[in-house]
Amino acid sequence: MRLLIPLIFFALPAAAEIPRVVTDIPPVNALVAQVMGDLGAPTMFLERGADEHDLQLRPSQIQSLHDAQLLVWVGPLLTPGLASVVAATPALQSLTLLDHPTTHRRDFADGEGTDPHAWLDPANADVWLALIATTLSQLDPPNAATYQSNAAKARTHLADLDATLAARLSAVSPQAFITYHDAYGYFALHYGLNFAGALALGDAGTPGAARIAALQDTIASAHVQCAFPEAQHDPALLTQLTADGTLKLGNPLDPVGSTLDPGPQAYDQLLTNLADTLIACLAP
Repeated sequence: MRLLIPLIFFALPAAAEIPRVVTDIPPVNALVAQVMGDLGAPTMFLERGADEHDLQLRPSQIQSLHDAQLLVWVGPLLTPGLASVVAATPALQSLTLLDHPTTHRRDFADGEGTDPHAWLDPANADVWLALIATTLSQLDPPNAATYQSNAAKARTHLADLDATLAARLSAVSPQAFITYHDAYGYFALHYGLNFAGALALGDAGTPGAARIAALQDTIASAHVQCAFPEAQHDPALLTQLTADGTLKLGNPLDPVGSTLDPGPQAYDQLLTNLADTLIACLAP
């Protein structure tokens, strides 16, 4: 009987390995976490308070990328520093969300290229939840039903959140506002908000004198109510623009959620925080 014990032990099937998944930014990490549920947790590269446009990986993060089976990211337009590392990791499967044909893409208001901040349109998040579930199901067929079920629940919850935010934001939709960084076009378009412009371009680079002068003209012609600084950037320039009292200075916005704790709740918190901050300043 003793001889049968090791035979039985070695005959047991190996447990399926959950794919190791890495992500770029908090909202994408949150969507992946919602789909994975209790099966596992994705790793995220953007550190707390960091600027997504200037993302540079540490050696330990590069190693985690090499050890992973799947990268889910917005794409090189958002995090160019990640693109070269991805190109040097050919065995890694990459789900580049912005490049997927089902993703709704828009150009920046000034026409200078595609706006990569597509997660701020909840319709894109809905599409991405399904894409993430399909990709994980292909990598991990034994758990496909769980991924699909988790994604379906997350999409239902997202629809409820979206309806709530739409109702709340409708009260301030006519009020014009400006921001530090041209990152809010998707959010404004989805909710019908009067986004009049931004101080810095989409890559959040330091604006020049011509850009500042143009925004001053916009403030006057569009009857801008509020200016919103950004969590990752110095508010000094926007503070100067509001010094004469013609418009209010709102609390900082955080379009990427870099101030949030990572996890499945981060996407909801990101959208809700944006809505709360806009309403607090724009409400009559």
